[in-house]
Amino acid sequence: MITTKYANHPSLKITRTASIVLVAAVLSSCATLDKNPQIGETFSRVGGAVKGGVSKVTSKFSSPRSRASNDAQQIAAKFPANEMPHTMMQKPVAEGRLSSGFGYRINPKGVRLPKRHKGVDYAAPTGTPIYAAASGVVGKIYVSTSYGNYIRIDHDNDFSTAYAHMNAFANGLEAGSKVSRGDIIGQVGNTGKSSGAHLHFELTYKGVFIDPLFETVPTEILASDEAQSEDT
Repeated sequence: MITTKYANHPSLKITRTASIVLVAAVLSSCATLDKNPQIGETFSRVGGAVKGGVSKVTSKFSSPRSRASNDAQQIAAKFPANEMPHTMMQKPVAEGRLSSGFGYRINPKGVRLPKRHKGVDYAAPTGTPIYAAASGVVGKIYVSTSYGNYIRIDHDNDFSTAYAHMNAFANGLEAGSKVSRGDIIGQVGNTGKSSGAHLHFELTYKGVFIDPLFETVPTEILASDEAQSEDT
């Protein structure tokens, strides 16, 4: 039984739609339909229409990620190359691999439904040093039920970075502590709602989550693209 909470979730619509496609495909292959081409053609049209619907629903989850990357690029382009966010470390961990990017993904914990991932994950062994991505002030440091051991650092130009699921904090860190780019602030861990040892790393601008792995685009190119879009 599907609970009311998730009854209208898009991923369930995808599942139901895929089931219709499967039924249509099976029916269209039956010998009975061979004797009646009109029925076969009808199921074929239905199947094609449903497949198109699935594609549209699926793209709904991929497009926000693209928009988010573009938003991050446009925000970053507002600031000089020697200022935040250009000066931050995009991989503030001593070692590890990118295991999950920014945007929608299937939730690895709990109900297996699409959920927005507000940062990026770097899988690394427990105890791996974590660095402050840029100089700033510790705005928050606490233990969260979901994020586990969590630190937020506030930087110049209204940017903040956050680090979650840490195994331990660096000694002496507290809210208000000043840190410099590259300072060790803790260790990789598996605390909170986590599926394995990793660093969850977030970047926000004025409280809005943006992709930490943005690619810098020169301001003149962005201006040219905007001018072309206005002309069309």
